[in-house]
Amino acid sequence: MMREWIGQFKYRGNEKYGSLLGEIMNRAYQAMRYEFASLKHSRFKSSLWSVDVVTCVPVSEKRLTERGFNQAQILAEEIARRNKLPFLSLLARPQDTGKQSFKSKKERINTMNNAFSVHPNMTNLLNSFILKAESQCVTENKLSVTVLLVDDIYTTGSTLQACARVLREKALEQGIHLAIFCLTLARS
Repeated sequence: MMREWIGQFKYRGNEKYGSLLGEIMNRAYQAMRYEFASLKHSRFKSSLWSVDVVTCVPVSEKRLTERGFNQAQILAEEIARRNKLPFLSLLARPQDTGKQSFKSKKERINTMNNAFSVHPNMTNLLNSFILKAESQCVTENKLSVTVLLVDDIYTTGSTLQACARVLREKALEQGIHLAIFCLTLARS
């Protein structure tokens, strides 16, 4: 049934599944928070318990035009809304990389290497957020922000790794340390 719902949502443009799948994602997020919070002496305990910003894997303009929406953004916005967290669009996908579902693992990894960039306004978005945030901490004279990066389907992890790398590199240039946690709806 889940495969059918995801297919309706992602490939057939049936946005009404967004709220339902967002609730499923939110339950997974809550379970993840509970799991990490219950671990004794976990280095992730405090940072995961206090996610500061929710963002998502972007789609290219071509894919956005075809679908009419970014499914990962809808899921991320649902989690943000349900947990009263800010959603910030921090990433851009300047080139269309084609459908990843038709590619091998090696092809996916190669394609994702330079597929993402930070949103042109990312630094300003993070800085304005940091000025308002109460939960970020200072680590080694750097501001630390915890980001939840959301995508719909995890296959090889290359998309999430590429997004996290680009975010982390740009943030470090600005003297900001990002702790990035990823959450996906399904794994193929």
